[in-house]
Amino acid sequence: MWLYAILLLVACSPCGAASRIMAQDVPHAGGEADLGHWMTGEPAPTARTEVAVAALDGLIYVVGGFERPSSWMIRQSSISTKVEAYDPATNRWSSKPDFPVGLHHAGAAVLDGALYVVGGFTGSDDTLWNLSNRMFRFDPAGDTWMERAPLPTARGGLAVTTLQGKLFAISGYDGQENPAAVEVYDPALDQWTAMAPLSTPRDHLAAVTIGETLYAIGGRVRLNYRENLSTVEAYDAESNQWVPKAGMPTPRSGVAASVVNGWVYVFGGESGEGTFHQNERYSAQLNRWQTMAPMPTARHGLGVAAVDGYLYVLSGGPRPGGSYSRLNEIFVPPSPSRPLQSGRTPAAHIGSVMAILATFHEAGVLPPESSREADRLIHALIQSQSVFLKSSDPIVQELFASALAEKFDAEKAASLTQVFAETGWTSETLEALVDYSAQRSMVEEPRLPEVFQGYNVTTTNWKFVEQIFMKAREQLLKQGKQVHAVFAAQRASMPGARQNLR
Repeated sequence: MWLYAILLLVACSPCGAASRIMAQDVPHAGGEADLGHWMTGEPAPTARTEVAVAALDGLIYVVGGFERPSSWMIRQSSISTKVEAYDPATNRWSSKPDFPVGLHHAGAAVLDGALYVVGGFTGSDDTLWNLSNRMFRFDPAGDTWMERAPLPTARGGLAVTTLQGKLFAISGYDGQENPAAVEVYDPALDQWTAMAPLSTPRDHLAAVTIGETLYAIGGRVRLNYRENLSTVEAYDAESNQWVPKAGMPTPRSGVAASVVNGWVYVFGGESGEGTFHQNERYSAQLNRWQTMAPMPTARHGLGVAAVDGYLYVLSGGPRPGGSYSRLNEIFVPPSPSRPLQSGRTPAAHIGSVMAILATFHEAGVLPPESSREADRLIHALIQSQSVFLKSSDPIVQELFASALAEKFDAEKAASLTQVFAETGWTSETLEALVDYSAQRSMVEEPRLPEVFQGYNVTTTNWKFVEQIFMKAREQLLKQGKQVHAVFAAQRASMPGARQNLR
């Protein structure tokens, strides 16, 4: 079986190699473990650029932009009204209700459980660059768009983010100049007000928020990508002032930015010479930048959203100007809380994962060989096993003990805990955690997502394991088999087997 070859490779590799099984790594002189690594997700249904992107309730929405026109289509029809949503948990895309107007170079952010899309440019008979001051709110419960109070200053190429429960629309291009306008929307009043203007007006910039501070990053002057900026300015709500910060190592515009574990990550961009592979991150605490593993595909007009500690970098043009892509490249940042480890993964722990996978195979639910789902499952089983084996965090220890105590008597629970410590997963231990988590939504436990991320895995990955296990149990019952008996038979032939092991 293909899983034997993969997992035996892991068994002979240093600890941490398992976390790279599913990654398409980008080489870098500094060492991939320190600089993060990249994976490839399911491509978007529509090739686009200059999109608005934001994450809401675990889905990533890609809105508007330019899409590749057919040769026979009129020029204006390349402005898109499409809204497509990506689910990282299933690696699948779905269509959502179209945006009310064709729009590109708009800003997007999530506030109070709704998606807001602000400003941008629209098309007409003679231009693709009509300014828009319109703002729309998407309600995911009703799958509906609703127009809200218009932006006081019409502009495109602006940056949009949230701070203290309000929406901030920052600078951009008004058809002639870069307005310094910073306008703030209060959803409770459906009303905009002006705040301190941006010190360095620009367009094609990015904006993010960390804690009580907003950061405006990069950009260009009057749509000219030959006048890219490295400028970073921070807005403090208490003083209503903008303060200069350390500039980006690479002056860029047409970028996308998001925040994971307190770091600001900035991706891509364009200039007169081409598009950027750059992936640079900023520490607000240190006021320093660091160069990370470069993007597999250089592009501009892209979008990025963070879900469960992963950064999903979507769409964008591989060439300056009018170019498009369906790209979905996923950046896995380095762990924030766990140092790199040395040594080798014990054969018994690898054997247990192999036996679980072989059980899934016999049930007919193992994802296809070499698919992203298969890689993801292997990664999730190995890394979540490490979480429960190695983490000393009380929330993990309490969760493990509670799951076993609910399913078994004290003697059996103690026995399984000892077996798990020695050899890793058993079908009974895994079933106890899966059933306990399904009843109590384990992913909502405080701090647990952060603990999982410290072992290069997410709680969304764990939910994928839950789904596969429950399908396997159901399918085996239909075959007249019992999941624990199948696991025991498979485990007997794997590395680190022991008598009567389940």
